Amino acid sequence: MTITTSLPADATAERIVRHFQAAGFPGITEALLVRVRLKKGDLLQIEAAFDVAVQNGSPLPLREFFDIQLYGFYSEIRALLDAKLAFPTDFGRNLRLALPRVHFSAPPTIADDALASGTKYDALLKLGENMDGCSVGILLNDPNSSFFEYLDAQPGYDWQKIAGDLGAAATSYVPEEDLL
Repeated sequence: MTITTSLPADATAERIVRHFQAAGFPGITEALLVRVRLKKGDLLQIEAAFDVAVQNGSPLPLREFFDIQLYGFYSEIRALLDAKLAFPTDFGRNLRLALPRVHFSAPPTIADDALASGTKYDALLKLGENMDGCSVGILLNDPNSSFFEYLDAQPGYDWQKIAGDLGAAATSYVPEEDLL
């Protein structure tokens, strides 16, 4: 079942899923592209705030430092509305902890949640440079496999092959599509 939506980067999300499927990973059935805008702080300040939250057992202060907005979606397993409603749980704590590092690092940058299962996202990728304080994150879901199994099978991979030009995604978005 292919679910279509009308977000600006839906075609990019589908291209990413199709690429991984063609490369031998048929379990990657969903890609969610998000525009991540820095509100305030730098990497050290944000990681310090995240460390305090972890030590206190409290939620990570994502909203204090970042806006996360939906930019593109492709799924063979669920509708966009279902993915949006599940985002607070499907964007798991391990990937949330990695978000500051991914946002501030030079591409390509990859974070993996080896414990993700079901509809929870396995990987967060950043394949393009930040523009105007914004980055584009690609969340991938494979309910049956770890994303790093794919990476181990593809040494020296050219990430531009699947990313295309994500620069426009960093500066345009759908304002009503805030995810957090």
